[in-house]
Amino acid sequence: MSASDVSATVDTTAQAVQARSRAPWWKTAGPIVITGIVLLVLWAVFAIFADALPGPADTAAELGRMTADGELWSIFGRITLFMGTCFAIAAVGGVALGLLLGSNSFLDRGLSPYLAALQGMPTSMWIPVAAVLLGTSPWSLAAVVSIGAMPAIMLGTRSAVKNVPPLLVRAGRTFGADRGTLLRHVVLPAALPGIFTGLELGWSIAFRCLVAGEIFSGALSGTGIGDVIDRSRATGDLTEMMATIMIVLTFTLLVDRLVFAKVQHKLRVSRGLVDTGLPH
Repeated sequence: MSASDVSATVDTTAQAVQARSRAPWWKTAGPIVITGIVLLVLWAVFAIFADALPGPADTAAELGRMTADGELWSIFGRITLFMGTCFAIAAVGGVALGLLLGSNSFLDRGLSPYLAALQGMPTSMWIPVAAVLLGTSPWSLAAVVSIGAMPAIMLGTRSAVKNVPPLLVRAGRTFGADRGTLLRHVVLPAALPGIFTGLELGWSIAFRCLVAGEIFSGALSGTGIGDVIDRSRATGDLTEMMATIMIVLTFTLLVDRLVFAKVQHKLRVSRGLVDTGLPH
């Protein structure tokens, strides 16, 4: 195959990927919407047989009330600000320390087992400790969320660095790259998909830390969810509780679809891992 044929093939593939990226919204969002409708129907059917469980209509009415009162937008805004700040701290610290672990065998052998143990521990165990040390304030919850996500991010980054093909590192050294240049221009780009997978896992752990902290005590509330949970628990209002669950579910779904899924797709496209002949 000549160079012109290879170039034409690459251009055709790139155009096909771009065309799929510009596909109508209903082709990409359709499966999500259909699945959501099926789940709502199942929920409604189950609510008929479980008298204590509010149905979708009652929950939607409660969400409407929370929207009219401004409570829903307040919770959404505070979740976004709180999680964005805490996760940024965890991501920067976790990736930096993970790169250090991945490039230093002594530190890796010494710290990785303890990080794996920390990652496997229930996050709820740290909430009382943070409350005693830092007080019952949003700062206490922020510490639990940030620190709780770091082991997963560090281990994900460390594994991604360890899985970089040695041939790439040797090639970089052959071209005279020093340790810093090798890390920035060879190791980090090659490890990026694995690092991002670690960030996704860290995000899910961080959000579980947040919700667990809010459930544990409304005094640790940093987003307003804890206040709603405390009020629902005190009054026995399961409808308000279900509305809060839907708020949390919607927030996590939006973050996954609008952030993580899009970045993952771009990484796959940039590495030639998207088959333009198949749906994705």
